[in-house]
Amino acid sequence: MRVSSEYMQARRDRIARAAIDQFSFRGIHLTSMSNIIEASGLSAGTIYNHFKGKNEIIAYVARTTFSELFAEVEAAASTEPPPRPSELIGLIAARIASADIPTGLLVQVWGEAVSNREVRDAANDVYEQARDALGEYCAAWLAAQGADRRAAERRAPARAHVMVSLIYAQILQMSLIDDHDPAALAAELGELLDRA
Repeated sequence: MRVSSEYMQARRDRIARAAIDQFSFRGIHLTSMSNIIEASGLSAGTIYNHFKGKNEIIAYVARTTFSELFAEVEAAASTEPPPRPSELIGLIAARIASADIPTGLLVQVWGEAVSNREVRDAANDVYEQARDALGEYCAAWLAAQGADRRAAERRAPARAHVMVSLIYAQILQMSLIDDHDPAALAAELGELLDRA
């Protein structure tokens, strides 16, 4: 019997959802594979058929969460004209705030990446994806503001790096500061970036 790729993906997503719930409740370090297996309602064999272990699940969660977010950035880069940086930062902040993964879990993943090579590789992949998506957006936005296309492409990587840094700072503040207002910070950051 051949199993469809949609079925396999649905299983991976079910396992990831169970892991997210457990990581959010217990923390990454205190969550065992047994906790994830029990929460998923699947057998251990099924879980290990999809993931080698907890590190691989953490990496998968990191990659898929940010991939969805930066797919929206890629779509914004292809609109004519591209939205202003303040609008894009606002869109990203709203998307992060409404995501079905707690921002605190993203911070835990970053913490895990410091000493865990597999998770660190996933974090670097996510960073590269974010930087590339924002680089394309920045080049398109600068060109729409009248910059020469080559000049826009030269300036775009540095602007993209700043934007990724600001997004990561937003996630950190959403996780740690009780009275943090993501929309207000997004508006202020965006205003700074609106200057071509």
